[in-house]
Amino acid sequence: MSRTLINKIIEDQALVRLNLENYRDFVDSKPVSMVAFIGDPKRYQEANDLIVVVPELAKAFCGVFSVGVVDEESESRLAQEYGITMWPALVFLKSGRYVDMITRIQDWSDYMEDIPKILDKSPTFAPSIGIGIEVK
Repeated sequence: MSRTLINKIIEDQALVRLNLENYRDFVDSKPVSMVAFIGDPKRYQEANDLIVVVPELAKAFCGVFSVGVVDEESESRLAQEYGITMWPALVFLKSGRYVDMITRIQDWSDYMEDIPKILDKSPTFAPSIGIGIEVK
């Protein structure tokens, strides 16, 4: 499978395409963002499923978070920042700081239950950072 469907949905839905050059500006400037790491549909069969779900989540949570989709060339480098080991993934950030992620495709009801809980969380260390230590 190619990325034809992924690219078509990004264009048709006017989703923000993120890359190494614009990623940090996008996530740092948004109070809350959901960033989609779609992955290679040849390796991850759920990639095409998730790109179909992303615009629906944006509609369901209209105005709650900004949505961006990381482009193919930038995914592996940016995924390292968050310790993404399962694809595809949705990463949630607050003012550019990691909050949580949802990996693989989920049932719609799981998204509706899990995303509000994620949005209530405070930023924390991404899994790639190691063990978080609170300094007082």
